[in-house]
Amino acid sequence: MRRTFTAVAAATALGLAVAPAHAGTTKTVAVKNNSFSPSSVNIKKGGKVSWKWTQGGVAHNVTPAAGGSGSRTTSQKGYTFTKTFSKAGTFRYVCTLHSSMKMTVKVS
Repeated sequence: MRRTFTAVAAATALGLAVAPAHAGTTKTVAVKNNSFSPSSVNIKKGGKVSWKWTQGGVAHNVTPAAGGSGSRTTSQKGYTFTKTFSKAGTFRYVCTLHSSMKMTVKVS
């Protein structure tokens, strides 16, 4: 028991993070062809979703379906919008320019 405590104390003193392996996980969603791909992702609290515009020419945005701020509207290939989710729940996102573009983020 004392050795375990000493190892944790030493890691903390050195500034090493002691966190679950899933903390900080990022899922990537492609924004292309008037769709989000994949259309559903599962992450843990503290995880991130990164939406990446993988083709240019058509403007899109990523906006919470329930309202609130999201990404800017752009057609720039390579643009990325990332959000960290700190609460558990199911969150729906849409592109306000294309009603068929919908997706779900499930946070546990």
